[in-house]
Amino acid sequence: MKSYINYISSKKNLFAFVMATALLGFLIACEEDSNFIQGGAKPIVEAYLVAGKPISLIVKKEIAYNEDTSNTQTPINGLDIKISDGTNTYALTSVGEGLYKSDTNVKLKVGVTYNLSFVYNGNPVTASTIIPTKPVGFTTDITSIARTKLNLSSGGGFGGGVDENVNVNLTWSNPTSDYHFVVVDNLEVSPVLIITLPTTTNFSDLTRRFRSQPVQGTTTILRSQQFQYFGKHNIVLLKVNPDYAALYNSTGSTSQNISTPPSTITNGLGIFTGVNADTLAFTVKQK
Repeated sequence: MKSYINYISSKKNLFAFVMATALLGFLIACEEDSNFIQGGAKPIVEAYLVAGKPISLIVKKEIAYNEDTSNTQTPINGLDIKISDGTNTYALTSVGEGLYKSDTNVKLKVGVTYNLSFVYNGNPVTASTIIPTKPVGFTTDITSIARTKLNLSSGGGFGGGVDENVNVNLTWSNPTSDYHFVVVDNLEVSPVLIITLPTTTNFSDLTRRFRSQPVQGTTTILRSQQFQYFGKHNIVLLKVNPDYAALYNSTGSTSQNISTPPSTITNGLGIFTGVNADTLAFTVKQK
């Protein structure tokens, strides 16, 4: 079974993970307020600390609402970033594109508080987080579903009809009401679409990954029609800290609803948080 912890720890897939959790869209500050740093924009930090893995984080530049938003992905390189656990201090290396990494021999630990610190535009930027324990008792009532392959590229109808929408019931133990959410990833190198749509239609929601919202309960239901590709999948349950849930819930911020997203980073924006995960294998078969 492929480890999702390994998956999100690489540079390439860290970016993918951030996109999947919808953080890039709302980590851009849309408002100048009383906390705006004098002398320059705030840095935006994107960091997920994973137990047993080295440190990776991304730093980008805040774009104020009255600036040209074509530069919303501007990275900040060359910062002197340090992570401390109270005993050890790890200096991160800037590797380009706003990405910073620790030495590969660094292994983060569950239950340890990690402190971020660097200086940007003459201001100290700080944050702290703790890595949660691994989710417990993660199970599914079924490990596979079967769907009918449909080709609508010629503009025809559904032909054989629509598949019955089967529920995939996921459960876990959560006696302390921690936040959890589910991410589903297709693992195939060349995935096959379940429904091939007309080539003239722009369906931007076709994705190899989908996810649920953070909940403090013990269950999430996936529906068979959420799966858009055949083949092997990972269903990943992630335990996250409350700051992630607060940031997720702020995704309602739009150009019609301008607000600065919540952040626990002093003199900065974004997220510096710990995550832990468990993974189940799942297969979508062709009827």
